[in-house]
Amino acid sequence: MQVTRIQTPLTLALLCTFLVSGGAEAQTPPGTRAVIEIGNPDFRPYPIATADVRDANSPNSVPAQAMTKAMRYDFEISPVFKLLDPKSYLANQAKEGMTAASIKFSDWLSVGAEGLVKGTIEQSGGEMKVDLRLFDVASGREQLKKSYKGPATEDEARTIGHRFANEVVFFLTGTKGVFTTRVAAVKKTKTGRELWTISVDGASRSQVTKNGSINLLPAWSRNGKSLLFTSYIKHNPNLYSVPLGGGALKLISGERGLNTGGSMSPDGRKVALTLSRDGNSEIYVMNADGSGLQRLTNEWAIDSSPSWSPDGKRIAFVSARWGDPHIFVMNSDGSGVRRITERGNYNQTPDWSPRGDLIAFTARDERNKFDIFTVNPDTKEIKRLTQDQGDNEEPSFSPDGNHIVFTSKRNKKSQVFIMATDGTHQTQLTADGGFSTPAWSPYLD
Repeated sequence: MQVTRIQTPLTLALLCTFLVSGGAEAQTPPGTRAVIEIGNPDFRPYPIATADVRDANSPNSVPAQAMTKAMRYDFEISPVFKLLDPKSYLANQAKEGMTAASIKFSDWLSVGAEGLVKGTIEQSGGEMKVDLRLFDVASGREQLKKSYKGPATEDEARTIGHRFANEVVFFLTGTKGVFTTRVAAVKKTKTGRELWTISVDGASRSQVTKNGSINLLPAWSRNGKSLLFTSYIKHNPNLYSVPLGGGALKLISGERGLNTGGSMSPDGRKVALTLSRDGNSEIYVMNADGSGLQRLTNEWAIDSSPSWSPDGKRIAFVSARWGDPHIFVMNSDGSGVRRITERGNYNQTPDWSPRGDLIAFTARDERNKFDIFTVNPDTKEIKRLTQDQGDNEEPSFSPDGNHIVFTSKRNKKSQVFIMATDGTHQTQLTADGGFSTPAWSPYLD
C-alpha cells in the first residue's frame, strides 16, 4: 500500500479529508505534517473546484479557456481528486478576486469543495503573465501560489495549466504529478508503422519516425530523451535508439533473428531484450550501448517481453515453458525463476509498476476477450481492471504508479486510453485508431 507524506502545512479540514486512522493521529493540529495511505478503505478523493481562469484583457480568451480546461482534465483523471462539476458552482466568479478576502468561501463550501483553484492571465505584446492559486475552502486560506510567464498561446496556456496541476498534486501528496509527461505509441500508416509521442491529455502529438517501415515496441530511456524500438528498416527486426530532439538512429542490437522488447534498466546502464539468435526466443541483457551481451534464459519455449523491477534487481517476463504463456519473475542475473500468474491460459505484456508492488499485464479470458489485470509479484494476488468493453491490451504504468496507459478496441478501432491503477477514471486519449504498444514516459521536467 502506498504511503504518501504531505509536505506542506494543512488546515484541519484538509487533514480530515486525508487522515485515514483514528485516535491521536486524527487530532493532529493544523500546521503539522500528516501521513496518509492512498488506497486505505477510509481514503476518499479530495473534492476540488476549479474556477474559470480570468483574462484581464479578454474574459473568454483562448489561453484562459485552454488553461482552465487543462487543469480540470488533470483533476478529473487523477484518483487523488473528485473534480466538482462547474455547472454546480454558486459563486459569482466575475466579482471574486485572487485574494482570500475577495472570495465568498461559503458559496464554495456549499457545493462540497475543500480545495479551490483560481487563476488570472495578463497579456501584453504577445506574452502573458499567469497567477495561479490553491485555497483551502474551510479555513479561507491561500495554500499554494505560483506565477508563470510565456507566450500567449493556447499550447503554452495548456502547459502552464498542467504544470500547476502537478504542483497541486505534489502539495497534497508529496508525489510529483504526471500531467507534463508523454506517451509513446505505434500508429499504423499506409506504408507501415511509425512511432509517435502523445501528451497525457491527447491534445498534442509528435511523430518520431518517418521511415515508411515497420517500427515496433517503443520504450523510453531513463532520461526521457530517446526511445528504444524495433525496426525493419534493414529488413531484419533490429533494436535501435532514436533521440527525440532530432538525430540519427543508433543500432543497439542487430543479431540474426528477433531483436525486440528492449527495456532500459532503472539506472539506465542495461537493456533487457528478446533475441532469437540461436533459433529460440530468449531473454538477454546487454549494456546500454549494445556491448556485454549476457543470456538469462535457456528454455525450449518462447521467453519474451522483459520488464525491470524499479530497484533493478528482478525482471518480469513471459514464458510458455509450462505450456501456456504466463508471467514469470527472475533475478536480474537469470536466477530464481518463478511463475506468478496461476490463473488463465494466455497472459502477456507485463509492465512493472514504479512502486514495485504490482505488475500489469494482458490476459485473455474464457470468452476470448483481452483485458488488463494486475498481479502482486510477491503474493500473486490478481485484480481485474477492465471488462466488457472490447479488447484491452498492452498496459504501461505512469512514473508515479497511479495511472496505466493501454490500448482498447471498445470503439472498434485500437485507440489509446489511460486509467487509474484500480481501473477507474478510464479516459480516451486518441480519436483515431491504429495505435498499439503505448509506453508511458518517465518524468520529463
